Formats: sequence, C-alpha cells, structure tokens
Amino acid sequence: MADEEITESEFKSLAARLEGAYGGAKVIQVAGNPRAVIVKTTVGTARLFREPGRSPVIGGKRLVPVLTSGAIGNLKRRANEAGT
Repeated sequence: MADEEITESEFKSLAARLEGAYGGAKVIQVAGNPRAVIVKTTVGTARLFREPGRSPVIGGKRLVPVLTSGAIGNLKRRANEAGT
C-alpha cells in the first residue's frame, strides 16, 4: 500500500523495476484502489520487503506491505475494502 495514489507511469516503472530485480516477480494493479498493488513473488523476496528501510519507493511514494500472503482474488478484495 502506497502513502499516495500511484499514477499509471509510476506503476509501470515500479513493475519494471521489481520484475527486473526479483526474477519471477509480478506486479498487479488493484482496480478500485489506486494506492494498492499486489506483488506476486517468493517468500524470500516478500520477507525482504518487510525489513525496515527495504520497502520500494516510487515517485517519492513509499510502499509498505500490508498483507504478505493469500490468494490474488482475496488480496484484491481486501485492498478494495481498505481503499473505501
């Protein structure tokens, strides 16, 4: 979850950066919540994101992990609920 809305260009930049840095990672936009993204990755990479100071920053916006596991559909639903 970002501290501000993520623009389309910021999302594309974030996706390219994370997918390139963490092979096999996939970044998914959450329709209905412009502050939320889902990063599908390995347990080891998810653990890195939870370490202090390791959260990704894009366009000056810090992303912090809120949920670190679950089915994609459930994560999308919960992100939409958080955005309302």
